[in-house]
Amino acid sequence: MIFQANHQLLLSGSRDIVKRFIGIFIAILLLGYGVVRMGVGALSLAQTLDIVNFPDLAEANAEVKIFIDARANYQILPFSLNGYHGYILAMGVLLSAGAGGVIARAQWGFKTLGVYMVMHAALFVNFQEINPKLLVLILQIIMLFILYYLMPPVKLLETEQSDS
Repeated sequence: MIFQANHQLLLSGSRDIVKRFIGIFIAILLLGYGVVRMGVGALSLAQTLDIVNFPDLAEANAEVKIFIDARANYQILPFSLNGYHGYILAMGVLLSAGAGGVIARAQWGFKTLGVYMVMHAALFVNFQEINPKLLVLILQIIMLFILYYLMPPVKLLETEQSDS
């Protein structure tokens, strides 16, 4: 009887380790994507402010400017090129910070990821544009729910345990 209880406890602990590992893996993916967003946003903003001069980046910025200008009459909140890149940079900061918070199992990490996702969705609404990046947002929302299941915030766990 004792061995069976210990075996079940060991299996339960193994499941927790696997859940935590998968959760950390997902959070690291989000963290990496946030770092990329920060890098792209910062470099693109630096390029438009003439702080750096990379020909490939100038070409990408020209494409973004064409995109923004083509939708100028349809935007709810008009973006300048600098404003757009600053927004992308801010999204990267929120995504990275939120992923870090989730890894630390802090409730603010999930809230920060939620704010990031609202900002991401707001871009689609603002530009009245549906494109393949919408799938990325949907995938990130699914990841957020999976993360919340796999690695709920520690404060939430303490509250549930004290209720028992």
